[in-house]
Amino acid sequence: MFPTLLCSRMRTLARCLLLLACAALSNAAQAAWPERPIRILVGYAAGGSTDVVARLIAPRLAERLGQPVVIENKPGGAGDLAAEVMLQTPADGYTLLMSTVALHAINPGLTRQRRFDPVTDFSAIAMVASYPLILVASPQTSFRTLAELRALARSAPPFYSSSSVGSPGHLAAELLARQTGVPLTHVPYKGGAPSVLALMTGEVQLSFATLPAVVPQIRAGKVRAIAIASTQRSTAVPEVPTMIELGVPGFDVGTWAGLVAPRGLAEPIIEKLHAALTAVLAENAVQRRLSDEGAETRSLSPAEFARFIRSEHTRWIQVVRDAGIQAQ
Repeated sequence: MFPTLLCSRMRTLARCLLLLACAALSNAAQAAWPERPIRILVGYAAGGSTDVVARLIAPRLAERLGQPVVIENKPGGAGDLAAEVMLQTPADGYTLLMSTVALHAINPGLTRQRRFDPVTDFSAIAMVASYPLILVASPQTSFRTLAELRALARSAPPFYSSSSVGSPGHLAAELLARQTGVPLTHVPYKGGAPSVLALMTGEVQLSFATLPAVVPQIRAGKVRAIAIASTQRSTAVPEVPTMIELGVPGFDVGTWAGLVAPRGLAEPIIEKLHAALTAVLAENAVQRRLSDEGAETRSLSPAEFARFIRSEHTRWIQVVRDAGIQAQ
C-alpha cells in the first residue's frame, strides 16, 4: 500500500513540477518576445489604404520592438483569406493581422459560411486609424458634382468600382443609390489599388474610396473628388463638400484598421504590442502623415478595442442586411 501511495504522490509531484517548468518557460518566452521577425498580414492588394497604413507603421514598430516587421499582402474574400491564414498560426505574437471593419462587421452580414468567428477568434491589440470614404470620379467623365451625376445617370447609369463585394465602398455606393435613386452598376476588384486604377484608366466612372488611398491622386488630378461620406469635411481635402451638405441626409460611411492576433495571445505580449504601437502613433511625423492623407488615430486600450469590434459587428450586420447586399 505504502509503495503504491508513494508512487502516486511522486507522479503528482512530477506533474506539478512539469507544469511549473512549462509555466516558467512560457513566462521566459513572453519576457523575451520578440526573438525573431514579426509579420503583419494585410488582406488587400498593395497600395490600398490598409496596406498604406500598415507600411507606415511597420518600420517604426520594428525600431521599438527590436525585430524586423514584414508586411505580407494576401488579398481575397474582403480580408477573410488573410484572417484564415493568420488564425492557422500559433498565438505567439509573430503573425498579426491588419484588420478592418469589413472582416469583423460587414462580411458576416453577407454570408454565414465562414471558418471563424469574427469577434471571439481574435485578440484585439489596438486601433490604428479610421477614415471616411470619399466619392471620386474618373477624370474622363463629364460630371463634376453630385447633381450633375444624378442628371446624367438617368440616361447612362455609371459603373463604379470597389475593393470587393461587401467592402465599405460597395456598401456606400449601394446606400447612395437607394437614397438618391441614382442607378449604379457594381464592378468589384481585388483590393483598393486595382479599384482606383480602374477609375483612373476609365474602366469605371465612380468609386467610393478611403481617403488615404486616393488623396495623392486627387491632388495630382488623376481622379476627381465629388463628396465626402462623413458628417464633416476633411482637413486633407477641405474644399470637398460632404454628402450631407449636398442633400443626402445622414450619409456617414467610414472604415477603420486595427491590429489583431489569434485568440489566446498572452497578455504580456498584447501589452508590449499595444505600448509600441501607441508610441508609434503618437509620433508627430506619423500623425502628420495620417492627417495629410485623411486618416485619424484613436487611442483605445485592447479591451476598449475589443468592445469596439463587437459594437461594429452589431451595427454593420444590420446595415448590410438593410441594404440588401449579398455575397457573390
